[in-house]
Amino acid sequence: MVTDSIRVLAPIFCPILLQYLPGEGRRNDTPTPRPISNGLPPTPKVHMGACFSKVFNGCPLRIHCTASWIHPDTRDQHILIGAEEGIYNLNLNELHDAAIDQLYPRRTIWMYVIKDVLMSLSGKTPQLYRHDLLALQSKQTHRFSLHMNKIPERLVPRKFALTTKVPDTKGCTKCCVGRNPYNGYKYLCGAMPSGIFIMQWYDPLNKFMLLKHFECIVPSPLSVFEMVITPELEYPMVCVSVKQAYEQNRLRLDLINMNSGASWFHSDELEDMDGTATVVPRRENIKVINVTQLEKDAILVCYDMCLPDSVLAFHKHGVQGRSFKNGEVTQEIVEKSRVYRLLGSDKVVVLESHLCQEVPRGGTLTEEGADLYILAGHEASY
Repeated sequence: MVTDSIRVLAPIFCPILLQYLPGEGRRNDTPTPRPISNGLPPTPKVHMGACFSKVFNGCPLRIHCTASWIHPDTRDQHILIGAEEGIYNLNLNELHDAAIDQLYPRRTIWMYVIKDVLMSLSGKTPQLYRHDLLALQSKQTHRFSLHMNKIPERLVPRKFALTTKVPDTKGCTKCCVGRNPYNGYKYLCGAMPSGIFIMQWYDPLNKFMLLKHFECIVPSPLSVFEMVITPELEYPMVCVSVKQAYEQNRLRLDLINMNSGASWFHSDELEDMDGTATVVPRRENIKVINVTQLEKDAILVCYDMCLPDSVLAFHKHGVQGRSFKNGEVTQEIVEKSRVYRLLGSDKVVVLESHLCQEVPRGGTLTEEGADLYILAGHEASY
């Protein structure tokens, strides 16, 4: 539901305890087969099938993130690249051309694709943008006979613009997207200096619509920003930090409850103490890379990239995978002569790599540029 007026509320900041429960609450559902796409190598049905497949040699871009998209007409698989230089497109079905095409010229630090629409955090001061991927690919619309890239962006009517700014999102530093499995709604949350906003995907308009904006104190720096969804609450909660609890093998998640209208922050620093301590140990934030909700009562907190059936730990010289079921090593790739960096994992895991002895150019790029790889042989089931 979209309201005309926005009620400003300060949500509850509620830490919860999370206990490690290995092997419990796992899904046994058979994954739905994916539509056939052109460009991705087939996933082998073997136990040790993962490998790095090079898709571009010597990329000069300073990359922040990646996303994947399948063209609905050609079924070609595309890798979208968010970089300092803008948004670029790499067609995996046309790798013989050895070309990356620019779709948008502004710095981009976050991207998400939904139904042929690309949402991005772009600009020198980041702001949320909506991009029409089909129109950007063709560079023209059915209403214009001229190519859209020949018309100044400010002169194109908003109705026909290929890229539009989402109002009141300038200064947004982080975004996350999640789907509520209990009602099917998809939400987008963004962190602003003054609080957090939540949007909901609206199919008839093919866009995210603003639901609410909450004024609250957002931790800085914000290393974690992920949704946690429960069946009892209408809107998701947002995890903004993870701390080590006083009990062994427990973590404390700091959640912002966007369903509450309370104007106070919950503090329970002494909740798990026995009341007799004279010195209260301070909880330290844990440097968490990813927080992923697996089930309604199971949340995976990890220091490296995670997939639904295993954890892939990316390190400087490769990757190691471990199974959720028994913790055994399922994948192992190590190459001491190269340095790898994870760029994105939106259905397609993308990495960049360069030789260890390469000399930086201006502190950012190597002379030859970085090679781009995808992780082949391991398919995410979501």
